[in-house]
Order: sequence, then C-alpha cells, then structure tokens
Amino acid sequence: MKFETEKINLIEKEKNIKRIELPALTEEEKNIVDPLVAPTSGLRIQIYEKQEGPQDTVYILKKRKFFLFLRVFKAIAEKFKELHGRNNLKVLIVTDDRPSRKEMLNYASQIFAHEGFEIYHQQDEPGESRVSSPYGAASVALYEDINLILVLTASHNRLSWNGVKFYIDYPIPMSGDFFKEISQLALQYKQIELKTDYWPHQIDAIKKNNDYVRDLLSEVIEIKSIRGKKIIIWPYLGKSEGIVNLFKQYGAEVVLIEETVNPPNPLKKVNEPKLQEIMEREGSTIALLLDADRDRIALYVKQSGKYYTYIPNGIYSAMHNVLARDFNKQILNVRTIPSDLRGDETSFMNILTGVGYKHLGIILYFLVGVEVEQSKIDTAILYMEDQENNLIQIKEADIVKDQIIKLMAEKGLDNVQFIIVMWEESGGHTFNILNVQNQKDDGYRFECLFPLIADKYPVLALVLITELVCRGYVISEEIDFSIVGINRTIDAEDEEKIEIMRNFEENDGKQIEIGGKSYDVRALADNNGMIDIYQLKSEDSTIYFRPSGTGPNIRFYIFADRETYLEEIKAVEQYVEQNYK
Repeated sequence: MKFETEKINLIEKEKNIKRIELPALTEEEKNIVDPLVAPTSGLRIQIYEKQEGPQDTVYILKKRKFFLFLRVFKAIAEKFKELHGRNNLKVLIVTDDRPSRKEMLNYASQIFAHEGFEIYHQQDEPGESRVSSPYGAASVALYEDINLILVLTASHNRLSWNGVKFYIDYPIPMSGDFFKEISQLALQYKQIELKTDYWPHQIDAIKKNNDYVRDLLSEVIEIKSIRGKKIIIWPYLGKSEGIVNLFKQYGAEVVLIEETVNPPNPLKKVNEPKLQEIMEREGSTIALLLDADRDRIALYVKQSGKYYTYIPNGIYSAMHNVLARDFNKQILNVRTIPSDLRGDETSFMNILTGVGYKHLGIILYFLVGVEVEQSKIDTAILYMEDQENNLIQIKEADIVKDQIIKLMAEKGLDNVQFIIVMWEESGGHTFNILNVQNQKDDGYRFECLFPLIADKYPVLALVLITELVCRGYVISEEIDFSIVGINRTIDAEDEEKIEIMRNFEENDGKQIEIGGKSYDVRALADNNGMIDIYQLKSEDSTIYFRPSGTGPNIRFYIFADRETYLEEIKAVEQYVEQNYK
C-alpha cells in the first residue's frame, strides 16, 4: 500500500509561528466532529482516500479530514487550560504505528506548543513517539507532573483511519458530555496557529509501565513458567516494543512476526496456516495476537496436538476461574454488561456496567474514595447483583461498599485482599489489588496498593494467562463451552440508533416472544434515567443490544446454547430491525 499526503498551505505569521486558514465546514464534517451519539473513547476518522493509479493503488491523506483533528487538538488544549489554568502545562503525545502517525504527532505537537504547553514524547527514532494506547493512558497516573495525555490511534480500524483519545488527570477516557464540549469548541475555529520550533522532552513511558506491571503481578502469582519458553508475538501493526520487552524481562524467548494485517484486528482475522508453520518451526505452543494499539488480544495455542483460538471473553473468564479456585484469590468482578458471564460463579461479587471504561473506572474510584465528577456518575450505567442475581442500580459509592462489607461479614472475614478486575468483551482488561480491612471502631478501610488505572490495560492479563497456559492450564477446560458468547451488528445511522432505542422502550418490563422463544425485557439506564442497553432474558439465554459508540450500527450480544445461538441472535436482530427501525 502506498500512502501520500495532500499539500497543506502554511501562512507565516512571524518567526517560527505559522497559520492554517480553515475552510468552512460542511454538514457532514460537522457531524464527524460532533456526532449525535457522543463517542465512547475518543474520535476516529477515515482520513485517507483511495485512488487507483496507473500502476499502484495510492491512499491520499486529505487535508480537509486532517484539519478536523487539528480543530480537536486545539479544543483539547483550550479546555485543559480552562480546567487547570496556565500552570504546569505539560502534555505527553504518543501514537500507534499507522501511516499517518508522523503527521498527526508533528501537527498536534506544534498546536500544543503554540498554546504554551511543554511537549513530551516517548524515547524513539526522530519524529516518532510510539507507545501502546494502554501504556499512554496509564502514564497520566504514573507521571505525577503530566496531567494531559494524547494517544493518537484508531485502534483496530483500517490503516486509512486515525483517531485521538485523551486523558486529563485520571486514566479514564474523556467521552460523553465532556467530549461534546470539546466538539463544540472545535467547530468554531477559523484558523489554527502552529509553533514550528518546539523541542519535545524525551521520556521512557514504556519502561515506567513495564515496571508497574511487574510490581503489580508480583502480588498475584509468581511469573516463572514463561522463562525459557518460545512466545510468538504478532502485533498486526508495528513491533509492540512494550509487550515484547516485558516478556523478555520475564525470560521468554520472543519470536516477533512483523507482518502488517489490515485491519489490524486479531478478533476478526487469524492466519492459522502461517501461525502453525512458525510455531512448528520454532517449537512454540503459544502465540499472542495484538491489535494496532494493543488493547485487543487473542491467543493461538497448541495443546494436546491441536490448535485453538481464544478470544477475550473466554480468556478472561478462564483466568478468573483459575485464580479463584486454585490460587484462593477473591475476585471483585467488574465487567461491562455484554461481557462473558462464565466467570461469575467463582467471583466474590459481580458488578455490571455500561460499555466502556468511562463506566468501569467509576467503580474503582468509588471503592478507594476518589472523588468522581458528578456528571460522570449521572451518565454511568452501574448495577450490581444481589445474592438472588437481581440487578441493583448503583448511584453512589456507599451502595457498593455496603454490599462488600455485608458479604465479608456473612463469610466471617475481617481483612480481605481482593483482585478487582475491570473488563469488557472487546478485549480491554485491567486490575488492581484492593485491600478491605475491618478497623473495628473506625469502620472498614478500602485501599488499592498500586496507582489507579481505570482504562484498558490488558497486558497484565496477557502475562497472567500466558503464565497459566505455560503451567499446563487448558482454557477450554476452565469455562463451559456448551455456552457461546458472540456479538453481531445491524446497520443504523445516528438518527436510526436513537429511534430504535426509543421505540423499543414500550417492551420494558414486559415479556415478548421472538422465534417461538419468550424473553423478559429490561431496560438498563444510566443514573439520569437514559436507556442505553436492553436485556432480553429467556430460560437458557441472555441477549443484550445497544447503539455502538464507534460506528453506524446497533450491537447485539448473546450468551446461549452452542447448538442454537446463531439462529437465536439472527431472529432477535431481524425482529428489532423490522419492527423498530
């Protein structure tokens, strides 16, 4: 694939200061920057256009689309100054490996430099600052003096896309109402000014993250069986320096596959013949597959002479079950509502949230007493299960704490070290060590042992599950594989998403029949009462659907019998599309 950049005209305002005059926005462009349904984790845009040349297919980075990002960068800078004043203006900007990374990094840095920020990049080759999305997000907690992080990535989207996630003060992605404010600012600009002679500070965020990972994992189990094993790592884009270095530190012999896959999404495509050929040649039994920003994972494992592909739902559920059963770990299981339920039975307590870490992270902050902005709580979807598996809505921290204390008292426990896991079906996973101690007259104390990471951080789980596999655990034996969990989508633009969710509300609290099967319907709402997810529950299956925050579709999730799940989810999809779209 050949990538080129459309020429951008820069007007020299004064020495080392240049200006871009921005064209008036079309309605389509306005909707990209400020969509009706606010994105769940940043903004993604297709910025390259495909052109067929006489010999090659060429992808052109179009300046109008690129300017949309420049608007957002400027808006983030202004919003941060509004929140923090002009003191300690520091920003770390990192990228993934997609072809537009250098242009994005350079222009973002020039915009923030003009706004008065000190610029920080990851130690890398000149003009580069490559760090995984999880490591970038976590750096806002690991560096005390850097309170703004930009991660330039489009995750698992095709290479013609790019995007931006940003983090202020806490490693939880800016989204929802706050992102709408950024969008409104971005639409107003007539011009962008650049400081072209910025000099970025070089820091090693990768090392700082890997040190954090090793310290935290030392509190869970000893990582010993990876040593000396040949581990295949296929990043799908780039070299994944952080994860490769981490496994080498644990003594693994890493075999890196440097072949780009487009789109870089291991949940959609696994090249089994190539993996098997390399694994046979190298004498390896495990391969780790990663998306472009390293927050989606898959495993390809050889066990008992056969090869198996495992995706996050199965990986995480199996890992939680093994830690609870064989290592006596108390699991506080915080998962997004569409995530796999096959690890729930071994958990100390189950908490179910809306989709994305803007919900998951709130639970972590609740438990350790970190003040959470009320608007984030108001727009969060937070539920916990009682002992009869009924869902109780969570509107404040004390509800969660009281339930944990109640369960501890019933089990005669005064001091518990929990592993609090926060995860979602697409691959995100992070955890921390939470100590809860009964201090008698002073009540119960809730304390995390490590800095709080409240965004996707699956490298911890990746190391743990690899260690367990190397110890001989078989993922397929640790969960019930008679049940299948998958997701599918139907097409729906923003207006159609809203219409479907609004129209389907007539079924809330009722029982409906689809394809000869009866379902109890429950609407799951945020703390403002806005419905974001529907649950359809039969005697032997659970289905959820919700509007996507990253694409023009409605997502459906099912957990049901292996023999009938596909027919069942198709029937529900058709029913919703035909009757409510």
